[in-house]
Amino acid sequence: MQKIRLLVFVCCFSLIAFSQETMRNTASIGAGGGFPSGGWRTDGFSNSPSFSASYEFRIFKYLAAEGAVVNMLPNVNEGGEFVDLIARERVTLLSFGARGILPLRQGRIELFAGAGAAHLFTSDFYLSSFDAPSWIYQVNTGGRVALDHRHHFWVGPTVRFYRDGGRPTEEWVSLTGDFGVRF
Repeated sequence: MQKIRLLVFVCCFSLIAFSQETMRNTASIGAGGGFPSGGWRTDGFSNSPSFSASYEFRIFKYLAAEGAVVNMLPNVNEGGEFVDLIARERVTLLSFGARGILPLRQGRIELFAGAGAAHLFTSDFYLSSFDAPSWIYQVNTGGRVALDHRHHFWVGPTVRFYRDGGRPTEEWVSLTGDFGVRF
């Protein structure tokens, strides 16, 4: 019985030591570039603008759950033997995961890295065909700096890398500059 009490005490103390005191939510929007980086499914796609929105919930001081949506608008070369057709397509990646956060300079600067899964939505026929993977892996990294002394407003870059499992048939990279509000 004494060991169980000690275990409960240690677990409670650990949660207090790692918990965030205030402002556990961060909502961010960003703009930047989207890049097809590999795989035969993305051969005809060009580099494109990229727009993102994300929400982060701090579970502990150094760990957060994150959800994000990234929209890319690449041109696709759909040429045939006699006709060269370029079309604008939409690639949307809805991702969920966790990220570790390293606060620096009394919490004014934060570095982060995370991983998770992303669901692919697209207007392109070949990317949305029956044999195309709709769930792919996602890793992200970046940093941010607080703009005010109360740490409500943040800016910084985020890089996200998406890849399907096994032999890669599609890979995407998104680099955005983000503006966030913490509440």
